[in-house]
Amino acid sequence: MCESIFSSLTLIGFAEDSKTFEKCADEYFELLDVDKDGVLSKKEIRNGLNRIVALESEVQTGEEINEVYNNIFERFDKEKKEGINRKEFESLMKEIMLAMARTFGKSPVIMFVHQDGFVMKAVQHELVKNGRSK
Repeated sequence: MCESIFSSLTLIGFAEDSKTFEKCADEYFELLDVDKDGVLSKKEIRNGLNRIVALESEVQTGEEINEVYNNIFERFDKEKKEGINRKEFESLMKEIMLAMARTFGKSPVIMFVHQDGFVMKAVQHELVKNGRSK
């Protein structure tokens, strides 16, 4: 985990850069697709999604956490084949980024984020875009 400063504009800008966002989503899809079958099972989502974007908190009950993952599958497994495909995963990640952006608003926030997570990719994207990093 590392401390980062960003705003909703950081997350929105990343989500709206289709090419970069799709490439990043593809990289994380490959990371989570442990059995390499081209879809993310409930187990793969459950074991990996929280590593790239914080969905769980210590104050949630096990039942609440289960409900979050069940809702993800209900909404994003559009083909109802017990697996989220690459495009569905990209849609899920975009929705998470935009939901976070709505939550934070335009004021900068300081937050600990996963060093290799999706939010950090958004922060790095903004730095590159503004010419402050390679």
